[in-house]
Amino acid sequence: MKSERAVIVLFSAAVLLTSAAGLYAAAVREGPAPRYQVRQDLSIHFNNADAVIDRVRECLKARQELIRITYTSHSSNLEDLDELVRELMEFACCETGAADEGDYLRCQIGGYDAGFTQEERDGLFTYELNIRPIYFTDAEQEEEVSRAVEKVIASLGLPEGAGEEEKIRAVYDCVCSNVSYDWVHRRSENYRLRSAAYGALIYGRATCLGYAVTVYRLLRELGVGCRVVTGDAVDAETGEREYHAWVIIRLDGKWYNADPTWDSRSGTHSFFLKSDEDFGDHIRKTGSPAGYGAEDYPMATESYGKGK
Repeated sequence: MKSERAVIVLFSAAVLLTSAAGLYAAAVREGPAPRYQVRQDLSIHFNNADAVIDRVRECLKARQELIRITYTSHSSNLEDLDELVRELMEFACCETGAADEGDYLRCQIGGYDAGFTQEERDGLFTYELNIRPIYFTDAEQEEEVSRAVEKVIASLGLPEGAGEEEKIRAVYDCVCSNVSYDWVHRRSENYRLRSAAYGALIYGRATCLGYAVTVYRLLRELGVGCRVVTGDAVDAETGEREYHAWVIIRLDGKWYNADPTWDSRSGTHSFFLKSDEDFGDHIRKTGSPAGYGAEDYPMATESYGKGK
């Protein structure tokens, strides 16, 4: 009886994938997560891939420190395990319509470390995948966020049957008025709460990603379509081009840009519900919003209310 155990191999991702390269997901704006479709160019796929992805998503939401997946195969899959884990994580963070999934989940994870073991016995390979996500917050902090979200929504005073525009303006104004830019931790890579909804809702301080993901979470809770967008922007105060995050919001079937960070800092609505043409100094990253192409989010050709 032949038995071999391979040396543990490690790989990691500094940042969770933000493009759809190699994925075969159908575009989904609202509703259930896209179902995994088998890739013919990989040596391995799970027969129960959707169930595995759902489980990974639940582990991520629970801020589980170690996600362990065990499977067997009749062939060696060493060359494809890195890509397999990337796809599992990518699909686990696809949009589902749930406020605490999709971009909210993706943007609160700073990447992951992963490793695996391989054991071969009589031509059957057994693999154990170990994924260790790098979270911005822990489970207890996320519970605080959920309670804070409920309080914020209750404080908006929205009437029953409020329309999309009313919800959007209420959420946007609330975030811009109550969250301050976190200048102290702006450059601190070790202080992840600056990029989390926790920093914005609990401490009232955040940087651009924290602003964006907070608006996303609140609007999604109210049933309004929203995506987090990343790219570069030229800071009006410093003149520097640097990483930036903002949102696109769906209103009347069209998508508009909004930058709560810049409007919060300026005390204006200069970057609220804008078309791409009127959204100067913002350069969207290719493949953002994550997972889908630009054709899936038709941007309005005119800023909202322009010409009225």
